[in-house]
Amino acid sequence: MKILKYFVILITVLILGFMLFAQSQESQSLKLLRLKSSQLQLEQKKGDFDRALSMKESGLISEAEFSLTRTYYLQAQVDYQQALISFMGSEARISVAGAVKFQDRSGRKFVRVALRYSSKELKELANLNISAEDLFPLDFMKEIKDVHVSLLSEGKIISDPYEKTIASMPLETERDATFGLLRDVENLDISVAYSGKTEVTSVYLQKGVSANLVTINSPQFSQEADLESTATYDLSLEKFSGEANVFKLEAVNLPPQLTHEFSDPRTGARLSQIMFSEGVTSLNLALKLFLPKNPDSRVVLDKPLEFHVLALDNEQTLALREIQARDGGGFVTDEEIESLKSGGAKLEIIPRGVPRVEVQALNLYHEIKVGETVDMDVTIKNTGTRTLNNVRVFCDLPLNWRAEIVPDLIPVLEQNKDEVVRIRFVPPADVSVGDYEPKIRTDSIADNRRVESLDKIVRIHLGSKTNVLGIGALVLLLVGLLVGIVVFGIKLTRR
Repeated sequence: MKILKYFVILITVLILGFMLFAQSQESQSLKLLRLKSSQLQLEQKKGDFDRALSMKESGLISEAEFSLTRTYYLQAQVDYQQALISFMGSEARISVAGAVKFQDRSGRKFVRVALRYSSKELKELANLNISAEDLFPLDFMKEIKDVHVSLLSEGKIISDPYEKTIASMPLETERDATFGLLRDVENLDISVAYSGKTEVTSVYLQKGVSANLVTINSPQFSQEADLESTATYDLSLEKFSGEANVFKLEAVNLPPQLTHEFSDPRTGARLSQIMFSEGVTSLNLALKLFLPKNPDSRVVLDKPLEFHVLALDNEQTLALREIQARDGGGFVTDEEIESLKSGGAKLEIIPRGVPRVEVQALNLYHEIKVGETVDMDVTIKNTGTRTLNNVRVFCDLPLNWRAEIVPDLIPVLEQNKDEVVRIRFVPPADVSVGDYEPKIRTDSIADNRRVESLDKIVRIHLGSKTNVLGIGALVLLLVGLLVGIVVFGIKLTRR
């Protein structure tokens, strides 16, 4: 029973859908018939008005009769215009036939929008062998003038120029409008304003396939990185190719001291090639550069090092190998890169030295008595790869302790150089015996960056002073006691 019930419901829905569709088609036909009827009424009333005007001028009809005829004629005009607006209002329109994104050799992005002006209703009239010119003046439908087009993303215009005007669009024709993009996007809104109305169409941009390449862009195209560190470039790849889907990734003109790897930022997988799946035209990758520990003739501190990142198909890869073999694996010029006609990006890395300072001391443990001081030498050494300026030596001291540091400021400390500093720790007079841990640290400037050393902790055991008079008196007392015992023993033996 349930199956029969569902079957009846399904049939009912189908019948209602068919009735609505038929009603919609009938509505279109009724609009056309109403327009035709209004036109006939208008022509009849216009003939009546012309005759009434002539008769009025001849004095054959009264003013009241002429006024009534004119009213009928004006009413026929209104009816015709209503029917015309009803027929035209939902028909002829400008549609977006295509939106293709492409870029020039300089990397600038463009969008070419194709607009088409068409009228489904006029086609139906032609199929019915009805001349549209017989129904209404078609001049304003044969073409639309002053069509304003602009591109938007998130409500803001991103096209350059902001707006373009197409002077005329004849019926059943297409017109192109090309814009530069002020912001790189994958989809946008196309605003078309004409005949007092504005229509906005959201589209996902097609990619131009005129050039077989994958474009590469990186917002961090120039970076500074310390030696023995890693620099990461975020790469945005976009495919403008109708043929190849697999591309090999290459980093050209990097010295062998700088190792690199391409990786997927989502999975961390290292990549040497990429493949664009069906319907995928954009990918995001990461390029990591690993800098060496020390500079040399190829990796010079503070000198920009330029290199290219390329996405190559098989033919372009072979061409690059031939260029590298011809040049002995050396530097590939910009002209040779250009001759590959591949997609890529020119990046830059600026190696920076690593500022580092270290405090060294032979002995960090001292034992003194109350009233004594600790004198020690420490060595301040530049263990980094950059010159240090204004190296100042500090001490973090226990309460009421004092430190004398000579010198306490080193103006310049070159790489791998050191300077000996003498430090005297002076405890206060009322210091208690025990263990104390003053700290030695440095602060300096290198390449406008503050550089601090690790704290060096000095352990000092502070003991009490030796009481010589007390000890002497005690010794004398013990000696006297021993002598007394011996004398008393001798006397006792003689008895």
